Amino acid sequence: MAREKKLIIGAINITIQPHTPQKYLELFKDTYKLKNAVNISGDQYGLLANMYKVDREQDELGPITGDIFKFTNIDKNAQWFNVSTNDFASADDVDSVNIPENLKPNSSRFSYIFFPEQHLLFYEGYYDGNSFGPSNAERFISRLFNVDSIVEKFGKVDVTHVPEVNALTEALKLPFKERIEMVVKTPNPDNHADAERRVMQRMRAQNVEKFEQKFKAVQGQSIELDDDLKSMAHISAKNGSFYIKGKDHNFKPIEFSTVKHPLKITEYYDPDVESAFELFVRVASSMKDVVTEWFRR
Repeated sequence: MAREKKLIIGAINITIQPHTPQKYLELFKDTYKLKNAVNISGDQYGLLANMYKVDREQDELGPITGDIFKFTNIDKNAQWFNVSTNDFASADDVDSVNIPENLKPNSSRFSYIFFPEQHLLFYEGYYDGNSFGPSNAERFISRLFNVDSIVEKFGKVDVTHVPEVNALTEALKLPFKERIEMVVKTPNPDNHADAERRVMQRMRAQNVEKFEQKFKAVQGQSIELDDDLKSMAHISAKNGSFYIKGKDHNFKPIEFSTVKHPLKITEYYDPDVESAFELFVRVASSMKDVVTEWFRR
């Protein structure tokens, strides 16, 4: 029996206005055609390398999958170092370097799957010994879509990493809530998400793409969560960010931020029984509706 391997899966909520499953597929197709290498951080870049249906026989509006490649982009104009001389490389040394433009070092591959109906993208955050962290994944997807030609056609593309719902639920139970801060980007209401729909309609009517709300408790008191505030907490967690500060029953200071608690699903698999991709598709397919339901209020 082969040794079990680890796979970590993250999820990102993608929203455009107005939205339909067909529009989301067009967004991906148009972006993929650009073949843009996107800066993630420092000299790390990413590329949406391919895109195809999960199942050839599936409905036209079914999920799409493909690969994200992460690699190092070498700045050939930067100063080079010669480890033999312990000094900067000479002009002759640098001239002898010949790296084809189409070859990139330190590459790693991560699968993604996008469900246009739920506008959720699942990605491999850890595969085959390589990591693609939540903040880097969110930054890559945001920069990938928010280029001039895409924004001109689809408008601003909002990207939010899905937070860990259990951590959010526990944070809302904090007995002494001193401060709450929420950032809300225009949501795309799923079926029966009445609260999201009302927020979206109000933001559209006021020509607002993002707003912030801050609540501070009366000295010595705790903020009381009514149904509206609970709904906004879930909406901001899915479409922006949610932060709460307070104390537990022992008066120990507690802080929680959805930004610091991204959803990371860890699974283990036997490569002799199931491939990493098969596991990835299976988990993502089972989680898409679960994630949507978590934040439906």
